[in-house]
Amino acid sequence: MKIKFVVLMVVALLALGSLSAVVAQDAMGPYTLVMWSQDGDTNNAVIAGLFEQWAAEFAPGSTLEIVQKETETLRNDLQTAGLAGSGLPDFFLGPNDAIGPLSDAGLLQPLDELFDMSMYPFNLGAAQIAGVTLGVPTNAGNHLMLMYNKSLVETAPDTWADLIAAANAVEEADPEIQGFAYNLNEPFWFLPFVHGFGGSTFDEEGNFSMDTEAWVNAYQFVHDLKFVEEVVPAECDYNCASDAFKAGTTAIILNGDWAIGEYLDTEVSPALGPDNLGVAPWPAYEDGNRPQPFTAGKFISIPVTTADAQLEGTVAFVTWLTTDAAAVEVHALGTGRLPAIAGIPVEDPILQASQAALETGVGMPANPALRCMWDSVRPNLEGVMSDALDAATAASESQISAELCLEG
Repeated sequence: MKIKFVVLMVVALLALGSLSAVVAQDAMGPYTLVMWSQDGDTNNAVIAGLFEQWAAEFAPGSTLEIVQKETETLRNDLQTAGLAGSGLPDFFLGPNDAIGPLSDAGLLQPLDELFDMSMYPFNLGAAQIAGVTLGVPTNAGNHLMLMYNKSLVETAPDTWADLIAAANAVEEADPEIQGFAYNLNEPFWFLPFVHGFGGSTFDEEGNFSMDTEAWVNAYQFVHDLKFVEEVVPAECDYNCASDAFKAGTTAIILNGDWAIGEYLDTEVSPALGPDNLGVAPWPAYEDGNRPQPFTAGKFISIPVTTADAQLEGTVAFVTWLTTDAAAVEVHALGTGRLPAIAGIPVEDPILQASQAALETGVGMPANPALRCMWDSVRPNLEGVMSDALDAATAASESQISAELCLEG
């Protein structure tokens, strides 16, 4: 699906419906706004089309420049611009894990007095620190789940034993097809395994709790998927798994709700589309417990430098984008995500399956100390997945490294 086509489609869809905003807006502007986004070009095109509709109705002559930035680049560029004292966007869109570090750096505006936060009942806590809201949710989720090609695997494997059997059957039928793949060395894909074994990043006192049996079990489990069961590729990152899934050369993957939209588009994903894409919760361990993905969503935050007319325009557009029912249906459901406001029916079976997967997850805190966890886990996970480090050592070293990171 080409970006220009997406924009035209959004405008056409909106023109068919009533777009009276939940919060009535008088004519205002015009505004010249800049947004940085981690949401991908196709999803950004949807926002661009929605902004055109909003501007035509409420702020004629307004423009929005959207700059796409990957997760780490977004966070780093925001921090760099903040330190320089110039160059920050009017607002930015991304996952909640940037909120903690940016809040620590004093770069984010509190939003409780700018928006009606009662409109967002599902995942607001993922953008709150010490009770202060620093991000407005555009959708609920951002969760990892099982995805499978129904032309290669008839039904979703319910247990890891089922998954291993299904992946082996696919490879036996066609050695050119990989049965199962995922982003092996990325901690975001590893934490669900930890949660499924009963582990967490922090204990009840808020201290790191990474040198525990649950973490050891999780490191051992992913190690054995590769070196004992031999059910994953020798090396595989995000693009390895996702691109092969789109092409039909991998049957089962683990990926997030952000990818559903492109997997439903047969122009981008010729092996998938609505007929072949299957979505399900993570498979269960032998004891019946399932890995539990982090859940949050995507959030819009506003830097402290946004003021006066820029702040007025940002708040007006973001309010409309995230609370107008027709806009939410296009921006959330239309890109394969779940809405962050109540009252929007989820009727699509793939999104219903995504919702079922969401319900198995655990909320991702905005705690800035999470950055130390991610940075400490990564090299130790890489060590386990290269068979250079045993599970117990990986857990111990992760704990030590995270504590040293927190000490500064």
